[in-house]
Amino acid sequence: MSVFDELRAHASLPFEQARMLPLEAYASAEVLDAELATVFARDWQCVARTADLGDVGDYVCVDLPVTGGGVRPIVVIRGEGSIRAFDNVCIHRGAQLLTGCGNEARITCPYHAWVYRHDGSLVGGPYMAESTEVDGSPFSPDRHRLPEVRVELWNGFVFVNLDPDAEALGPRLAGLDEIVRRFDMGSYVTVREVVDVWPTNWKLLVENFMDAYHVFKVHKESFGANGDSTGATEMYPGTLDWAHHRVVEANGPDLIADGDDRLDGEWRRTIVLAAVFPGFVIQLQPDWLWFLRITPVGTDRVRIAWQVALAPATLEAADDPDDLVAGINALVDQVNSEDHPVVAGIRRSVDRPQFDRAPLSYLERNVYDFDRYLATRLSR
Repeated sequence: MSVFDELRAHASLPFEQARMLPLEAYASAEVLDAELATVFARDWQCVARTADLGDVGDYVCVDLPVTGGGVRPIVVIRGEGSIRAFDNVCIHRGAQLLTGCGNEARITCPYHAWVYRHDGSLVGGPYMAESTEVDGSPFSPDRHRLPEVRVELWNGFVFVNLDPDAEALGPRLAGLDEIVRRFDMGSYVTVREVVDVWPTNWKLLVENFMDAYHVFKVHKESFGANGDSTGATEMYPGTLDWAHHRVVEANGPDLIADGDDRLDGEWRRTIVLAAVFPGFVIQLQPDWLWFLRITPVGTDRVRIAWQVALAPATLEAADDPDDLVAGINALVDQVNSEDHPVVAGIRRSVDRPQFDRAPLSYLERNVYDFDRYLATRLSR
């Protein structure tokens, strides 16, 4: 039986019979190629926060993984009244237009100075008066523009999709929207932005983030420093688009600043951990937010672009905002240091499959949801 036959069978398993994905799925270059062709080429990927694109001309460059191990560079830019995304390549002779992030009144190619508007249309290029179009007519900037990539905005985040025929994102996330929109994530203030590469498979990192089972053990010195939160963890079945669970300390302190009325009742002390498949995961709290954009670099390397952001009222209420931010950053660094050897070790283990895959805990329900999503996509 091939790994794809195993994945097809895995896609139909009920949670009660679920196991870890076939081990070959984490190590096979053929599986990675299929993921790039059927998952990352067709599903929505988070590329930025709208807060990072607040002014006209603000832009951010992103490399999206594509089949064959390369990347497709795109630029996401705010124009008049909208945020749009385009291939980050000059249509003249292929030079990369922009790098990093910043603000530009016009997009100017660094090679031959062709100039584009924020809507992707071509303003013109110097020394082109003698040039002609394919049909022999004089060169006309109006006939040329940057190829556009589909964009949707969701709760303060910018998502793109390389498939022009893909189903819209918003309706697919309607259930998750009902849960998170009360937090107003888009207003949170970014205080840290990091890009890491870890020696593991991208799926193992998504699974780890959504695994509520390992927290009491792996994170007993960080998240568990004040006690085991397993009893306060509420698991919910996911869909083929997203999954989530919550940690609700019924008798715990509010996690929201006095006077901040965004949340009522138990939501004031609720932590939401959610995934939008394939590779966007968030830990959303009343006071701060940690999110990761996870993409494969190979079968054993994963790129993690992550940010930490704080609720405005939390920053305003802090006696020493710098000290507060430093404490949260230290916590996140500790959590990463605890997870890193675990997920790297699992990736090494799948190269020598000497273990049977045993049943999952109820606390791994969201791991099952993600695995079912992936197996279903690869079985189409």
